[in-house]
Amino acid sequence: MIPEFLSSGRALRCGILMLAHAALAIAANTANAGERPSRSGGDIKPDVIYHNYCSVCHGDRGDGRSRARNSLVPPPRDFTTAQNLTREYMAAIIANGKPGTAMTAWKTQLNEKEIEALADYIVKVFVEGKGASIGTPAQGAAAISGTTAHGGRERDAAPATAVAAPGPAIKADMSLPMPNNLRGDPAKGGRFYAGNCATCHGLKGDGKGPRAYFIRPKPRNLIDATSRAAYNRPALFAAISMGKLGTEMPAWSKVLSEQEIADVAEYVYQQFIQGKAIAGK
Repeated sequence: MIPEFLSSGRALRCGILMLAHAALAIAANTANAGERPSRSGGDIKPDVIYHNYCSVCHGDRGDGRSRARNSLVPPPRDFTTAQNLTREYMAAIIANGKPGTAMTAWKTQLNEKEIEALADYIVKVFVEGKGASIGTPAQGAAAISGTTAHGGRERDAAPATAVAAPGPAIKADMSLPMPNNLRGDPAKGGRFYAGNCATCHGLKGDGKGPRAYFIRPKPRNLIDATSRAAYNRPALFAAISMGKLGTEMPAWSKVLSEQEIADVAEYVYQQFIQGKAIAGK
């Protein structure tokens, strides 16, 4: 005879509850097992992220001199000799990778804040600081945060001279050409910009397009001093190609060819970054 509690359906409910508790336990264990060592009490540690994810190719000092160097074509980027790496460009590469290289997209492993912190770390320590003061990850973090490797404040230790305090993006090299030997056509790029980009960035490039009032964060102002200092042709090409995490800026590489992206980048560069009038736009 089937017991009454089985016929009443209580066994089924008990079984479902047991399975649910088991699933929650498994999920919790999985989350704990996969927790990145880059965090401590919710704090982001860009030096540890770099050490764990990037140094295998780019080296502990950011100079590309790693054990993997000889097996990668093209070789890893030497950040200490780079002249045109801004934080935004670096964040885009970290998030989306770089086609034609071994650089993979890390946006599935790192969140937006971690990517931004890592980009800032690379620019401050390796690009601007030339990697001179980096020994261990903790020492690298001290150059960014103002703490010593032992947790003391900067006043208790020798001042870090190799890395400047966080500030505006470095001045980009405006003589650099488009990637992959591309030459953009600003007239063609202007037509695309007017039909697709101006709704957010505005026809004047001031970030005041008709959709801008309800977009958060606001579209980039392409004519302000920060943009004009940071966005050379390679940076614009990367930003248009890859978009930007956490914003309305899409990755146009999904729908445009490299030549079309170069056309738009050239238009934006001449029209807004340099402030030239494009004939026929």
